[in-house]
Amino acid sequence: MKIYGIDVSHHQGTINWEKTASELQRVNGGNSPGFAILRVGYSARHGKGGLYTDGQFLNNVAGCEKHGVPMGVYWYCYDTTAEAARITAQQVIKMLTGHKFGYPIYFDVEYGTHDGTASGYKYNSTANRANNTAIIQAALEELEKAGYYAAVYCSRDFFLNYTNLGQLANFDKWEAAYTSSDTSAVQNGLWQYSSSNALGIAGFGKSLDCDVSYKDYPAIMRKNGLNGYESQEAPADQETEEGQEQQQTPTIGPMSRGDFDRVVNQAAALGKAPMEYTVRFEAMTTATASKLQATAKELNVKYKSDWA
Repeated sequence: MKIYGIDVSHHQGTINWEKTASELQRVNGGNSPGFAILRVGYSARHGKGGLYTDGQFLNNVAGCEKHGVPMGVYWYCYDTTAEAARITAQQVIKMLTGHKFGYPIYFDVEYGTHDGTASGYKYNSTANRANNTAIIQAALEELEKAGYYAAVYCSRDFFLNYTNLGQLANFDKWEAAYTSSDTSAVQNGLWQYSSSNALGIAGFGKSLDCDVSYKDYPAIMRKNGLNGYESQEAPADQETEEGQEQQQTPTIGPMSRGDFDRVVNQAAALGKAPMEYTVRFEAMTTATASKLQATAKELNVKYKSDWA
């Protein structure tokens, strides 16, 4: 399975999510709405914990929800202790409340120092490997306690050289590696393979992180009741004699084209597709209507017309 998506922050400015939703569906061959991983913010540079919110986070959440784009979240690490990471994670959780996220909540740990100075805590130091790992574990454990699917983002090199990777085996990985192909060096669920808009998403120029997911994360969240979703386990009175959950076949409409696109995108995010389409037109002359009638007859589909 490969599902393509993007990750964004305030650096992309105000995003046209209607257009971006259409583009994500396009790059996924029309079979999936793709996904977007949204930055919720970054931890305080003093290293003692606390979240500074990304200025576009709430706008991006609203845009994704409106246009049916499955979301994940990440925040950038400046924490220097496990306790600081827990404090920041708790504040991240508050920002997530009231929304549903089809993709994991990621803790982003990268090269550099926590305060930008040469004397600051240096993440890409082998001497700090154990503490880096403890920081990551602490943040992700807080997320899991609150019912979120916790995962970690690092570069391939960082995972291999600046964390004790075996101690993170129980957490999914979002791996950054701008190489021509993925490798098995890090077992990842998400691969960030480009920072230059390799997917060609319109509206972003050449500056956009692109990712591929190897898992159906939205199905995992729904099934297990994670990330704001309620568990899909059926009540006892809604199961068949064989113990299988009863199925439903929803019908929605009539609706506008804009509403139609939104419903279809949401259905795709849920792994479902419409079984059939019915098209209703505005009033037209008999001569014009007869042309559509001829096409319907040619396609062997039902045609009906009423006088306006």
